[in-house]
Amino acid sequence: MTTKTSLFIAALVLATAPALAAPVPAEFQGDWVAASAACTSPVKVRIETERVTLVNGADMESFAGIEMVGSSYFGPDYNGIQAVLITEFEGAQPVTATFNVNEKKGVAQLELGVPTPAHPANKVAAASNARLAKLGLRKRFPLQNVALKKCPAGRGR
Repeated sequence: MTTKTSLFIAALVLATAPALAAPVPAEFQGDWVAASAACTSPVKVRIETERVTLVNGADMESFAGIEMVGSSYFGPDYNGIQAVLITEFEGAQPVTATFNVNEKKGVAQLELGVPTPAHPANKVAAASNARLAKLGLRKRFPLQNVALKKCPAGRGR
C-alpha cells in the first residue's frame, strides 16, 4: 500500500467515525424554567455538563449520552446562533433541547420524545417506541415546546 493510499484510508476513517461527545457549553448549563415562571418553579429542566434532568416536584428523570450537534442540524446554509442538544443520541433520543430559539439569545425549548409509527419488523424503532412510551415524558413534565429561560446560578435548586 502506498503512502498516498494510507493517507486516504486514514482520512476516510476519520471522516466517517462518530464524533466524540462534547460537554454542554457553560452558557447552556443550569436550571431552565418556563419563561412565565419564577425560578423557584417545581417544573424545570436542569442542564449539566453531561446530563439533562427533567424535574416536576419530586418526579425526576435524568438522561445522558448527550451530543451537541453542529449548525448542520439546521441545513447547510444556516449561519445563526441556535444550538441543539440531543440526549441518548444513539438510542431513543428522549429529550432534544434547542438553545437561542428563533435566534433569540437566552431562550430554550424542549422536544420530549413520544412513540412514532414504525413498521413492526423494525426492532430498533420498536425498542425506542417502548422506551418513550414507558417514560411518558410529555405527561410527567409539561415542558413540551414551552419557551424557557435560564435561572441565575443558585436559584431554584
